[in-house]
Amino acid sequence: KCSTPASGEMTPLKNDKAAILSKIQNLTLGGGTAGHLGTAWAYYFLSPEWNGVMPSAANHAAAYGTEKLKKIAILMTDGEYNYQYDSKGYSTSLDVAGNSANGLTSAQQAVQLCTNMKADGIEVYTVGFDLDGNQTAIDTLASCASGSDHAYIADNGTALKAAFRDI
Repeated sequence: KCSTPASGEMTPLKNDKAAILSKIQNLTLGGGTAGHLGTAWAYYFLSPEWNGVMPSAANHAAAYGTEKLKKIAILMTDGEYNYQYDSKGYSTSLDVAGNSANGLTSAQQAVQLCTNMKADGIEVYTVGFDLDGNQTAIDTLASCASGSDHAYIADNGTALKAAFRDI
């Protein structure tokens, strides 16, 4: 029941700055936020356990513990965490745990994924952009970050650039 336009497809890990910047510049705003899905994909791209779903060996994540390699996830969101899948598999904007397929809200699923990433040695930074005081988002991002020094809130473009300079 879900169709994804080409602009919404994930870009595998690559060392091609121009392709990555092009992808970012062509993103469009719209819809709700299934924050747990973005968090899951960050984990999948960094975990060698998911290499089988990547298109080629060039896109595979290195093994945990690889010398001179740091695995870092940066999660940036408006933080709504208001879409998940219900027991019938349909997306719903009701952020109520009982409505999701696994009984957890999008925010709860994201925190669980972040806990797993951190346990695997992945350093997690979070950037909340334009949250407008959304306490669920603020709490979710704080719980996901590897520490308070890894959690950023940016209310404008200047603060957003500063967060990424810090990271």
